[in-house]
Amino acid sequence: MPTPDMPRRFASFWPLQIGGWVLYALTTAITLAPYSHTGAEVFAVMAELGSSFLASFLLYFLCRHLWRKGVPLFRALSCCVIVSYVLGVACTIVTRLMQMLWTNQVLPFDWSIALTEAISVSLTLDGWSALYFGVKHYQTVEQQRAKLLLTEATARDAQLLALHYQLQPHFFFNTLNAISSLVVSNQPLLATEVIARLAALLRNTLSFPDTHTVTLRDELAVVDEYLTIERIRFGSRLKVSFDVSDEANDAQVPRFLLQPLIENAIRHAIALRPAGGEIAISARLAEQRLQIDVANDTSELEATGSYQSHGVGLANTRARLGQLYGAHDATLVLSGETGRFMVSLRLPLITEPIVSLSMVGR
Repeated sequence: MPTPDMPRRFASFWPLQIGGWVLYALTTAITLAPYSHTGAEVFAVMAELGSSFLASFLLYFLCRHLWRKGVPLFRALSCCVIVSYVLGVACTIVTRLMQMLWTNQVLPFDWSIALTEAISVSLTLDGWSALYFGVKHYQTVEQQRAKLLLTEATARDAQLLALHYQLQPHFFFNTLNAISSLVVSNQPLLATEVIARLAALLRNTLSFPDTHTVTLRDELAVVDEYLTIERIRFGSRLKVSFDVSDEANDAQVPRFLLQPLIENAIRHAIALRPAGGEIAISARLAEQRLQIDVANDTSELEATGSYQSHGVGLANTRARLGQLYGAHDATLVLSGETGRFMVSLRLPLITEPIVSLSMVGR
């Protein structure tokens, strides 16, 4: 089935194919200039060149097949060497037939000579194969670099978005009011703890590490800082539970993955319920993937799910998952029932951090 990048691939193939063979033909013509008076020999060389050019297209389909199958480079080149020699023999035979047609003579055919002459053609085709894999490797590296650049830009946007969540007037002033109330009610130790939590939360938001991911344990620590402050605001109205397996704690997740989800749950559900509600965060490994669920008690407004489908936080989270893991390797699913709403994340199980482009360039 044709893909959107097929025109681009062909556009990059044809200039290299035509340009490379034209350059090779010009080089060959220059070397043949002293022998231009021997027309038969010149014709034989040009016929060999033409047949090699046509053979390169057969080699192209083989190389493309090997590349798409992910065959190791040494095995792919070994296969191309064998096929190149077979094509070299075929080119030698075609050249000899063209030479007989040109001279209108039946020339003796010696297989030993044909097999020997095929070596020069096969070496040319071997060089073509090596150039093909070299170009494909270069294109892959450039694509990965472009993907890293885009991922890094998206991650920076997510960090700015997280900072926006934490510094928005509603949250920030309510937090300051909570601190002020603790001071007035002569609870300096608790007020000091809230200030320390707020400082730690802002420090984590403003930091720019060399990885796009952190362990789920570290991500939950940031979430806990945020929820601790919110618990001061809501008191007994906000209940939080964690159910995270030890294996899941060591898995890598994007930084600030859970912050927008928790913020949505508080702003659009818990804050609208007179009795408050519970936020339940669970994580486990399932079928070699990481499953994270964020569930909360819902208000009547949240039951519509409209803000969940179009919110900036969820749109940003989906974009980051797509950039880091691919369009189908990570999923974000929304589900709801009476009085309960859940966001389910299913991510590839990764235990090593994804290094940022700034670290790669060092």
